[in-house]
Amino acid sequence: MCISYINSGFYSILVIKMNLGEALSLLKKEKSRLARLISLRKENVFVEEGKKTEFDPKKLSEDIEKKIEDIRKLKIRIQKTNISSKLERDNLTIAEAIIKIGDIRSKLSNLSSLFERKRDRWYFDKDTKNYIPQLDESETEEEIEKLEAEKTALDNKIQISNWNTELLDY
Repeated sequence: MCISYINSGFYSILVIKMNLGEALSLLKKEKSRLARLISLRKENVFVEEGKKTEFDPKKLSEDIEKKIEDIRKLKIRIQKTNISSKLERDNLTIAEAIIKIGDIRSKLSNLSSLFERKRDRWYFDKDTKNYIPQLDESETEEEIEKLEAEKTALDNKIQISNWNTELLDY
């Protein structure tokens, strides 16, 4: 992370250069700080008559609004970067890869639960009904393994790109 100031007579701007991985880490920390500020404000909104709160809820509200604004700006920078940056040795943008991983996770979830009903039905159904599977469970397991491998490879590419891609400006 590199911090610098741009001063042009009319205005000064704090410029923070960082890579995408650092930005994601910062976003997580800022969200945590926001949650603590909100909790602190909640704890100090009421005070016993004649006493003073440890923290001023109005000041905390201002800090919360500022933190929300900072988080929003950081999220926008992250999204701009994800949309315009390609994965290394791949034709996907980081944003496309993130969506693809979500699709793979969804497919994995659906495939993983396919044969649960069969087992539940056999356990709870005391009648001697014969159920015939319409899909091959071993083929489904193979597909799950392939999808897991694809998800892992794609996730690794995203992680590498996150640490090698400079965050775009707001």
